[in-house]
Amino acid sequence: MNLNQVTANLNFITSVVHTLNTDCKMFKISDANKKEFSMDIKYSKPATMDAEKIGKLLMTINVSVFQEETELPPDTFEIVIEGIFSSSADISEEEFMGLLNVNGGAALYSIARSKLEAISSLVYAEGKILLPMVNIIQYYQDRNNSSEE
Repeated sequence: MNLNQVTANLNFITSVVHTLNTDCKMFKISDANKKEFSMDIKYSKPATMDAEKIGKLLMTINVSVFQEETELPPDTFEIVIEGIFSSSADISEEEFMGLLNVNGGAALYSIARSKLEAISSLVYAEGKILLPMVNIIQYYQDRNNSSEE
């Protein structure tokens, strides 16, 4: 397949980790530890500069890792990461926002996922956090449905 036929009209410019907070007391973790994940994505209205549309996404991911068979507080991780994306100025704002939210969101989640994996592997003597794969389209559909209620 020729990938030029299916590329998104969206360019990744950069990502920045704004904050990373951890509160960890456990020495090691395993697949047996219960984990809870949450994510929130905010976007900015695109700006047009130098014949390009520029948009930003701000993603917050929270992770709780619970200790086995105890009532102790969970270990927690929070990462806030921003991604900046661009496209040609001649695409519509609606098309740009669709690309930014879906393609940009998937790219930014992948970056945050790898950073949390690397950081958690340094925090624990054994084990690491692997965030699950996320269907970004489903995330936005669920978010829109819950905001309408």
